[in-house]
Amino acid sequence: MKNVNIYKNIAVVLTCTIDVQGIFDMERNDVNTRFDDYLRAFRKWLIQDTFINIIFVENSGADLTKFRELAKASKKKVEFISFNGQDFDRKLGKGFGEQSALSKLYEDSSLIREVNGFLKVNGRYFLQNHYKVNKVIDCESNVVCDLSKMLTWADSRVFYSSNCFYQEFLAHELKKVNDVKGIFFEHALAKAVLKLIANDGKWQLMPNVDLIGISGTSNKSINNYSLKGAIKKLSFTVYYSIKKKTHSCHWR
Repeated sequence: MKNVNIYKNIAVVLTCTIDVQGIFDMERNDVNTRFDDYLRAFRKWLIQDTFINIIFVENSGADLTKFRELAKASKKKVEFISFNGQDFDRKLGKGFGEQSALSKLYEDSSLIREVNGFLKVNGRYFLQNHYKVNKVIDCESNVVCDLSKMLTWADSRVFYSSNCFYQEFLAHELKKVNDVKGIFFEHALAKAVLKLIANDGKWQLMPNVDLIGISGTSNKSINNYSLKGAIKKLSFTVYYSIKKKTHSCHWR
């Protein structure tokens, strides 16, 4: 049953790296450009009317004064976690840096302890259809994400994780991330989801996300309206039509 207060029990976690410091496979690497990307998206997150709690995790030790000023003037509950987490081999890739950001989140955040889980979004992106995503997350959700490539890949740009899923499954898999070896964050997320399902957990398909932003990897605007996106939208419709007629097992 949907809890009417469920969105007060979710934090939007915006993962950010303003200064990538020569990270492997990153085309959009200018500090000022990335700062503006994050600031533009952050302004939008502060005025959306779905989620109240926001945790901004920045892992290059950048000055966040401007972000803090905006947050102070908003009606959202915003927590900032800032640290210099770039002291690792650059070839390990951005996925390794992102896993360290989530690890720091659980070490330092007080807000994450007040909620059931988090909606992780790349901090340079704004999720236009956040109101659709919120409809598929309920108080029993363990993870909500997109699985593809024969169940070996999960879209890490946007996904929902309960605190239990992260601590029991995802954190362990993320320690294996190594871009040079071809082990990406997306592989780790997919493996964690499959292990959850094997333990009778509850995975749900993420709706076709409508993101605004520019890819850091390719330095190109995100294309949400592709043939792949149309197929995903159809898959989502079929999935939830079937789901309404079946019973799901839940992992506790």
